Amino acid sequence: MTIVKIAGYSSNEGTREFEILEREKLEELINNLSPFEIYKDTFQKADNYMHSGIAYTYIDARTGEINTCWLQSNNFNHPWDSFYEIWLCDLKSGDQKIDLNTPDNILAIGEEFEKWREFNGTLEEMLGEEEYQERYENAIDGEAIEFSFDWENITEQLNELY
Repeated sequence: MTIVKIAGYSSNEGTREFEILEREKLEELINNLSPFEIYKDTFQKADNYMHSGIAYTYIDARTGEINTCWLQSNNFNHPWDSFYEIWLCDLKSGDQKIDLNTPDNILAIGEEFEKWREFNGTLEEMLGEEEYQERYENAIDGEAIEFSFDWENITEQLNELY
């Protein structure tokens, strides 16, 4: 374990000491994570919120545990409540979230897409509930497959902490 000193918001609060994992151990833990799974967890959290904010998945520098949270826009955690969060993935929620529930992501280009243009209803009605849900999950998986960790950002966060 390593001891770090974290300052509060003001000089009146001073600093506190906290124990965190050794940097090498934390880097090893991150290297063993699945970006695919991290993205899917983060996407699911963002998709559950209609309000503007950010869903994020982080590794806890104190324990090595993975957590997925949501933070409403214009809100911040106190430094003592967030210094240990090494963000691995973040996605916007609310009106700025990624919308994979679109004909472009769900339907095959060509005849099926043309059928949709003439259809007077929802994608779910056209495809059926099971088929629609399977295709929506495939669209999410497609985004998750493309996701990779931003190592420059992770390294910057680690440098700030250590």
